[in-house]
Amino acid sequence: MAALALTGCDLPWSSTPTADSPELRTGELMAASDRPCPQELPIGDDPSGHGFGVEAAADELPTLLEPQEAWVCQYNTFDVGATPSGGTTYGWALTGQPAPVAAGDLPDLQDALNDLSLPDFSGVCTADLGPRWMVVYTHDGDLTGVVVDDYGCREVRLTDNPHTTAPGADDQDGTVAGVLEGGAAILDALGVGRTS
Repeated sequence: MAALALTGCDLPWSSTPTADSPELRTGELMAASDRPCPQELPIGDDPSGHGFGVEAAADELPTLLEPQEAWVCQYNTFDVGATPSGGTTYGWALTGQPAPVAAGDLPDLQDALNDLSLPDFSGVCTADLGPRWMVVYTHDGDLTGVVVDDYGCREVRLTDNPHTTAPGADDQDGTVAGVLEGGAAILDALGVGRTS
């Protein structure tokens, strides 16, 4: 009887919150002069002061447009200067040229994006530092960036415009603020990074 009573109920713990649908901004790739990846990753408001960006967990899953064309870009650190507490602040500069993702790999990329999840931060991560990879894809000229740390727990941060919005920043359409899990699967789908 209890099972019948619960059937059809919308239980608050029965599903993970999901972002609203993204607004389609068809002119982003053209506005970036057809350059999918910026020369440097926007940093935005970085609470750590070290240039790694938002470190808080996302509280909802993204609603992402389907990739129609995609590129992979590698970013390496450079020393920006000292933090007020005496540590180092890093920037992230593009290394090499954007590499197009083969059309046959787009379904694997889509599957990996669909498998992004909310992190629980209960696991142990390596205390190393490496590059970051950004997958930038377009859907009818709208750009979305997916930044994956190729170190630590392979955290993922999204940006609704990789040229102007810092990865993981607030107030994004369809993409979400904060850190997500699933970066290793994205790198594996694209055959890049130290996990490949």
